[in-house]
Amino acid sequence: MVKLRYVCFLALLLGGFIIRAVPLIAADSDEAVNQSTVVTAEEEKKKAESASSQATAKIEEPIFITATKTPRNPDDIPASITIVTDKDIERQNILTADKALQQVPGAFDRRGKGWADSNANVNLRGFPASNQVRTLILLDGQTTSNGYSTTTPWNSIPVDEIERIEVVKGPFSSLYGGNAMGGVVNILTKTPQKFEALADVSYGRYDTWSTYFSIGDRFADKISLKASYLYQDTSGYPTSMVNKAATTGTAADQVVGWIPSSSTTGNPTNIIGDQGDNHYYNSSVNTKLSWDILPGHKMDFSALLNWNQYDYGQFNSYLTSVATGQTVTTGTYQLAGTTNQRFSSLTPYSFLAYSGVGREHTAIYNLRSEHKLTESTQLKFRAGLLNQPHNWYTQPSSGSTYEGGAGTLNTTPSKSWSAEVLVEQAIGSKQALTGGLAYQSDWACTKVYTINNWRDPDSKLNMTSQAGGRDLILGAYLQDEIFWHPKFSTVIGARLDFWQAYGGMYQEAATQPITNLSTRSRVSFNPKIAFLYRPYDWMSWRTSVGTAFRPPNIYELYRTWQSGTYTYKSNPNLDPETTLSWEVGTTIKPFKGNVFTATFFDNHVDDMIIRVNDPTDPTGKTQIYQNAGEVRILGVEVETTQEVFSWLDVFGNMTLLDARVLKQNYNPIVEGKKLTYVPRQQFNFGFNAHYKMFNGNLTGRYVSKMYTKDDNSDTYNGVYGSYDPFFTLDGKITVTPVKYASISFSVDNILDREYFYSYLTPGRVCWIQAKLTY
Repeated sequence: MVKLRYVCFLALLLGGFIIRAVPLIAADSDEAVNQSTVVTAEEEKKKAESASSQATAKIEEPIFITATKTPRNPDDIPASITIVTDKDIERQNILTADKALQQVPGAFDRRGKGWADSNANVNLRGFPASNQVRTLILLDGQTTSNGYSTTTPWNSIPVDEIERIEVVKGPFSSLYGGNAMGGVVNILTKTPQKFEALADVSYGRYDTWSTYFSIGDRFADKISLKASYLYQDTSGYPTSMVNKAATTGTAADQVVGWIPSSSTTGNPTNIIGDQGDNHYYNSSVNTKLSWDILPGHKMDFSALLNWNQYDYGQFNSYLTSVATGQTVTTGTYQLAGTTNQRFSSLTPYSFLAYSGVGREHTAIYNLRSEHKLTESTQLKFRAGLLNQPHNWYTQPSSGSTYEGGAGTLNTTPSKSWSAEVLVEQAIGSKQALTGGLAYQSDWACTKVYTINNWRDPDSKLNMTSQAGGRDLILGAYLQDEIFWHPKFSTVIGARLDFWQAYGGMYQEAATQPITNLSTRSRVSFNPKIAFLYRPYDWMSWRTSVGTAFRPPNIYELYRTWQSGTYTYKSNPNLDPETTLSWEVGTTIKPFKGNVFTATFFDNHVDDMIIRVNDPTDPTGKTQIYQNAGEVRILGVEVETTQEVFSWLDVFGNMTLLDARVLKQNYNPIVEGKKLTYVPRQQFNFGFNAHYKMFNGNLTGRYVSKMYTKDDNSDTYNGVYGSYDPFFTLDGKITVTPVKYASISFSVDNILDREYFYSYLTPGRVCWIQAKLTY
């Protein structure tokens, strides 16, 4: 790996000197120049802007920004890319931004219980995402990862704001630094070009509402301004089952109604109730200002403010006393029909243990400016802040009831600052250099309090523990795009990052002193080389090799917490994860309307951070984060799209993964096992038919089983906590009787497949939607 990095670095330095000779050689023949000059997407954009200097219409040709940080035609990019447009989103029933990525080959969206799933995440190419983010998620170029666990608040991003989502797969630390191991997802939002207004209302099962309103305009052909409001609310359904194992013994009274079940590893248990309907609401206010200051100079500012909260309704006991016929929640009861089995010491807390109330307030601010300094030089600047001043949840303590009682309050405010300066320099018509400096800093601090009433976070009493710290990344990168020939181009890039974790501290109990931790730092150098070869207009081949890294987040470094009798420990001595990845792929357009893409990739991950049993605890009830793993992720992505008729489009794709642990220093028994939170197979297909005022869409999705335990012992499906294999069908019919109005009816999970994704999933959900646009 070290040799590869030096080779890439030398190639990057030499590339600029080599290509400078090309224009001089080509200048000997004007005809040769005319025949060999490659017209890139950037040059097309300049032509389009010149042709439309008296109008404000958008550029019609396809543009992709994320892969190289410069506008390029997708056909000119030596990378695996996917574009999800606003039209793709409108055709389907997509109400959260992550769902728009479910059908992207190589992408996996993990959302188990609808809107109320605060742990929803997206990963690319088999890089798992639990409390780690190994795929970088951006909003208009700014990271959406919070400063604590680097997770993305997916529900806060209104889908009606999205113009397109650019997905680029593979290691991209050479441009984006940490967390871009599996790839980068960039969500780009709309900017009004004229007066526009939108009202969008949806209603679905479980008394679920989604309402969105926006208004925007462009003034004096220089300033675009837009404001919008999103509100979502659901009464929810019972997502969490209450399990209890029977013990040996008898009791005076017997109960019926329990449901025999098991744990994910096969240990017998029983479902005795549920924790009640999982309520959820979400609201977002979004504003965006775009100002064309002078020709070639513009600035954008956006602010997104989001509030969301979840709680649970009254819990339900499935147990009925044989003697009285009443539902029971308290006491000791024998299981009817058994001779020596009972449920011991039931209390209301038995049904409440993992209930609670939680709230987040997220603010995302993003300032961007672009300046055309010369015909061949452009300067870009971006600065942003992601602030979560409120991020808390409560839990009841033993002895509490649904109405109230003692509990605990966990609060974790966090902040993430970022800034970047980028320069694009075109050298002739065949080369473009991109270089920049980047900065990111995170802060988070968790405090745990006892509270007088678990339903009231303001009733806090004493602080029992705390942990927190800061980190920063300083990066410098350089990229060289060279169009050697109309059929061949390369992209060579490298980035040097300095990572530092500092200010770390923890206090495990109020009776213990605060422990201050020493500063730690690492330097990471990540190069990448990519090649694109187009022997024919209808065929292209691409290949690339590069490295990436992910530093441990504040949660992994400093946060230790308990759940029941189990302890989950942080580790302030963690090192960054690294990966060496390569891929080869082809895109073929064999006949009109058809596109076929296939990619093979191979990722080698070192120092993967995973939870292992703490060797200092012989009970096995303490787990700690360690750089314990070496992992290899092999995969194949295949995708095809076809315009069958002018009114009918079809698509299909599949992702096959072999993600395994090669080495585990703390538990060799898991070597050769499948990586956790990674499905082995995914298949998607879909049809979209449009005729006059009607549009119909049908999509299917299959995801294979996932494991959550590193020894793959959680083999049982259909039980609370399992990640079952599933196949679902979703459909939507939209009617647009007039230009400014549409109404649609959609069904998620048409087949009403019931399965667990840790939680019980919602089942079939029907929706009706009305939209007015102007």
